[in-house]
Amino acid sequence: MPVHSKSSFDYLAHLKEAGEMGNLIYSANWSNTSLGNADTWPQNLLTALDIILRSKFPMFLWWGPQLIQFYNDTYKTTLEKLNKHPKALGARAQDCWPEVWLAIEPSIEMAMAGNKMLEQEDQLIPKQQDGHPANSFWVFNCSQLYDLEGKVCGLLVTFYESNSQKKSEHQIYDTLRQLAEREARFRSLLADAPVAIAVFKGRELIIETVNEKMLEVWGKHATIIGKPLKVAIPELEGQGFLEIMDEVYTSGTPYYGNEVKVFLIHSHKTEEVYSNLVYQPLKNSKGKTDRIMLVANLITEQVKAKLRVEKSEKRFRALINALPQMAMTSTIKGKMTYFNKRWYDYTGLNPTEAYGSKWLKVIHSDDLHETLRKYNLIRSGHEGGEFENRYRSAEGTYRWHLNRMQPVQEDGIVGLWIVTATDIHDLKQLQQQKDDFVSIAGHELKTPITSLSAFMQLITRLQKHPETDFLPTLIEKASRSLDKINILVDDLLIASKLNQGELYIKKNWFTISELIEDCCNHLKIEGIYSIKATGDLNLKVYADPHRIDQVIINFVNNARNYAPESKEIIVDIQKIKNKAKVSVIDQGPGIPRDQIPHLFNRYYRGDKSRSQYSGLGLGLYISSEIIKKHDGEIGAESELGNGSSFWFTLPID
Repeated sequence: MPVHSKSSFDYLAHLKEAGEMGNLIYSANWSNTSLGNADTWPQNLLTALDIILRSKFPMFLWWGPQLIQFYNDTYKTTLEKLNKHPKALGARAQDCWPEVWLAIEPSIEMAMAGNKMLEQEDQLIPKQQDGHPANSFWVFNCSQLYDLEGKVCGLLVTFYESNSQKKSEHQIYDTLRQLAEREARFRSLLADAPVAIAVFKGRELIIETVNEKMLEVWGKHATIIGKPLKVAIPELEGQGFLEIMDEVYTSGTPYYGNEVKVFLIHSHKTEEVYSNLVYQPLKNSKGKTDRIMLVANLITEQVKAKLRVEKSEKRFRALINALPQMAMTSTIKGKMTYFNKRWYDYTGLNPTEAYGSKWLKVIHSDDLHETLRKYNLIRSGHEGGEFENRYRSAEGTYRWHLNRMQPVQEDGIVGLWIVTATDIHDLKQLQQQKDDFVSIAGHELKTPITSLSAFMQLITRLQKHPETDFLPTLIEKASRSLDKINILVDDLLIASKLNQGELYIKKNWFTISELIEDCCNHLKIEGIYSIKATGDLNLKVYADPHRIDQVIINFVNNARNYAPESKEIIVDIQKIKNKAKVSVIDQGPGIPRDQIPHLFNRYYRGDKSRSQYSGLGLGLYISSEIIKKHDGEIGAESELGNGSSFWFTLPID
């Protein structure tokens, strides 16, 4: 049975050929009615007219809110007997049927509202016949017609006088009318439906009916009608659909699928198609499934777009999680939407604990106000920015981080902010140490330079009197100040070389005890401290004697400065397996245990309140780097009140 389309079929010309009433409808001027010109009528109205005009049974149609009336040739005879033809064509229902309108109006309104259908049998209606009142019984039946939005747009009506001898005939007419209405309604639905529809007959799934939308989805022509589905679309084999439909047929249970993927061949090319679908079993009068209806809503582009977004988001999250820094994303309104794994690992929180604004609790309370101020300030613009704050770790400690915010823009509009937090705690401490070092260096250099300047001024004044006894003392003190300056400058130069990787080692064989004897002459000259070498005094090592000399002098000077009451400094030499261990031991006050791990750090200075000497905090650091370049080890051992031992090892082989 063909399905008409307005784009390819002149429906009005077709209706003109449908009997006398068809010609009247075609010729009438409809522009003054609520329906407007006939060439603007909707397809479902034209389809309904096609049904009633070609029917051999009396039928008429009420259409639109005003219930504009149409009827066929068979019903025209009834209207002629009632003196209602031809004025009944195009008239409103209530104008054409005033004698029955009060009786049927409530039911008609309910039917137009979509609540229920109107069906009245043997309804008593008063009328006038040959000028005398008379009563008769009538049969009314209204069937609702729907538009594509599911609203009632018209009623198909049978309205005839019910004489007892004609009741059975009327019942037949009514049954046939209902069948015609159902078929017409299905044909209209199939042709105009925005979704793909097909009906399969029998367990073999013979394609019985299919609309154009479904043919487009399949990439096939109407020639497949009448063929089994597996023959018409062989690529369905192995995809599971034929098995599902067989289960629907045998069980009588519908099957619903969302975002179902199917591979179909279009123009010799396999394409991926997605749809929401239902396989609906259709049952015969005996309650047995004999057909299956397939209704599919094609959503390929939507699903592929969603998959692209999901893939892009998955890739984005993989990149975010691959970052060594903590990272998070924020909406333009400031809501944090994602934290990477590094963030959760560092803070020890889980997604529930970080939800909403809870994540702010990991920011140090002293930094929170400034963090929010800068965060909102950057977010109010279109360019990135940065700020520093402290985040609490899972262990409860706070570390400094540098936060960088960068916008993600599309067509010049910011849609997302990416925030990374880089740990700068060690750098922050190093910067503080550098700042302290600059202050200390300035102070340490200024003291001997000031003394040297004063001594030189006095020497200049006394140079005309060289015989004075005070002059040698001034020269000796000036020399000591100059030595202090040289030591400080040497430490700075060596530290600089270490930073640049330019401290070179030149190794030779030498005896450690002989090096100790030569390197500590400055203490012997003072006559206050004594250096005593113990242990294996004949032990030789292969190392850079000049650099090892620096290490020993640093250790000895450290013992003198921080243990001034320990007048004897012991340098012990031992061979332990394939290593030489040199220890500088004093009997001073000792070092607090919490300071020992930091003694060899750059710029670290111990508790100077225990010593009149401070220095730059570079001596032990330089010693550590020299020993590392010799592949040795360095360390310190101490107990408060029991002195200290600074030691290093050198490989002998």
